[in-house]
Amino acid sequence: MATELIYELNGPVRPEEVNALYAAVGWPTRPLAVVAGSMAGSTAYVTVRDGDRLVGTGRLLSDGHVLGYINSMVIHPDYQGRGIGSRILEMLTEQARGLEMLFLYTDSADAFYQRHGFERSEKRLYVKRWPGSATGREEVG
Repeated sequence: MATELIYELNGPVRPEEVNALYAAVGWPTRPLAVVAGSMAGSTAYVTVRDGDRLVGTGRLLSDGHVLGYINSMVIHPDYQGRGIGSRILEMLTEQARGLEMLFLYTDSADAFYQRHGFERSEKRLYVKRWPGSATGREEVG
């Protein structure tokens, strides 16, 4: 018998399991303290579990009034195509209700987000990185 997936808003999550999920889709892992801080510093986040296994997550960052940003939505490859991303997105957008604008960045899932009411922005994305930050570094301990 298949287990029911458990979706939780701001539930307990271990940095090791987030890194394992990121690694499963080819995303860079980060030092455990950085992962823990990013989850704790989120306005809201969703975890999806199959039993004890983390199979999906996504985060919302917001000022609580005008802007929100959905970030780090990821589904384990073994669980993709089951509507998990749609449910995570629904839960995060519900947390963002009342904001003027909700943004996200994707380089691979345009059609998915457009099906969920997001429209392509005319703005360009810029990034500034600081030397010595954890961005792009492999987890070593």
